[in-house]
Amino acid sequence: MTRGSPRLPRVGLVQACDDPGLFGFPLFPKQRELLSSIEEEAVRLHVLALGRRGTKTTMKALVGLWCCLLRPELLKFLLPGERGYAVGVATNLRQSRLMIAQALAVVERSPLLSSMIEDASADEIKFSNSTGFVAFPCTARGGRGWPIFALLMDEAAHFVDTEGNSAAEPVWQALSPATAQFGSLAKVVVGSTPWGEQGFFADLHGRAASGEIPGARAYRYTSAEMNPTLSEEFLAAERIVLGEEGFSSEYLATFQGGGGSYLDPDQIRDAIAERDELRPEDATQWVAGIDPAFSSDPFGLCLVGQDRERGCLVLGMARRWLPTKRGRSFEERRAVEDAVLAEVAEIARHFRAAVHTDQYAAPAVVERLKAAGLQVQVETMTAQSKTAAFGELRARLAAGELELYREPQLLAELRRLRARFTAGHAAVVNPRVGDSHGDVAQALAVATWAQRSWSKRSWQGPWRPDDDADSMIDSDGLRYDDVL
Repeated sequence: MTRGSPRLPRVGLVQACDDPGLFGFPLFPKQRELLSSIEEEAVRLHVLALGRRGTKTTMKALVGLWCCLLRPELLKFLLPGERGYAVGVATNLRQSRLMIAQALAVVERSPLLSSMIEDASADEIKFSNSTGFVAFPCTARGGRGWPIFALLMDEAAHFVDTEGNSAAEPVWQALSPATAQFGSLAKVVVGSTPWGEQGFFADLHGRAASGEIPGARAYRYTSAEMNPTLSEEFLAAERIVLGEEGFSSEYLATFQGGGGSYLDPDQIRDAIAERDELRPEDATQWVAGIDPAFSSDPFGLCLVGQDRERGCLVLGMARRWLPTKRGRSFEERRAVEDAVLAEVAEIARHFRAAVHTDQYAAPAVVERLKAAGLQVQVETMTAQSKTAAFGELRARLAAGELELYREPQLLAELRRLRARFTAGHAAVVNPRVGDSHGDVAQALAVATWAQRSWSKRSWQGPWRPDDDADSMIDSDGLRYDDVL
């Protein structure tokens, strides 16, 4: 089908989902309610605060397809030879590709729509009616000037740039003007699990809910409301893992004053490789990050290196040593400390790793490690530098540049990290739970921070987080420097 040839008539979004000849996609009750609202012509902007696993990505895939294939009124706004787009933006390109994959799965099995697929890749579906559905990472570059009739931002509260700073507002400022070409008929859907009561997403949701933004509507639903397949047993287990505040933010979709999870649980999950600890020869440039403690907190150690083939960072080993029991004599405590430091030194020597530690390590600890022939670097951990170190860790996970393995203690500590918002920034809170004060997570942050000089542009995986979207998508759409 080409422009000028007969087209399918306009069909409503929910109607298309119900029709086995079109989307043939069974809807849960709240999905039906939300999609019915989104298809209303009078509402342009929809801000969705939904719990985790609340089918946010799926609904945006359906909205994008609907705008591409079943809203012929949008095509009259295109210039001759121009292609209009539904754009899915997520925390990284891999996540936004999930939106494209879900849309492709729906349209490929459609008896009436599958023939309209002109070309398809992981990043884009081109349709024969001069429309396309494309995936963008959360970067402000690359999208300016594209004719966008559907802007779909997924997990907008969790958009971070390569430095760990919020990227949602720059992305919004870069891409939302691209919808102006389609006027009130454009659809903008910004969805996320809440992450604190401050920041771009919380502010946008509040303004839409209050009626401050004309043509906007806000929604808030729990995970269980959106996705009835989630069992009570699953939710109860998540409540234990995340704690009440974390569970309330992640699954009840509440805007917590103290913030939400500092790290995206899905990004932690995606970073886990099904492997065990690594050997020294499996990577280069090993760094041992340590969080020394002997009296009240565990001693944490994490080894992070650079993968020889892929160029990403890899966790080679995570260890912790519990503190000595009170009441022991000085000699007994010293013997335990010597034994722990001897193990740390042996591990570092085996991996030929430089040791990086925070400034709270006693000078004697640094001296004893240096005496063992190790290179030791002290990282001054102020409130600002601690936030920077954990921000580096968060950015690497968001970009898919740090590979972990199933180390239960470390993964539990990473999931418990909380965000505290101050002066527009998210600082990290490392809570104390049982015998843990996040010591292994702190060691991982120190080791990752020590690797910060490693260039992100050396990453040779399937995508790079700072790629310009224009370089990834071959399109005949407008560019920012085209004359209108």
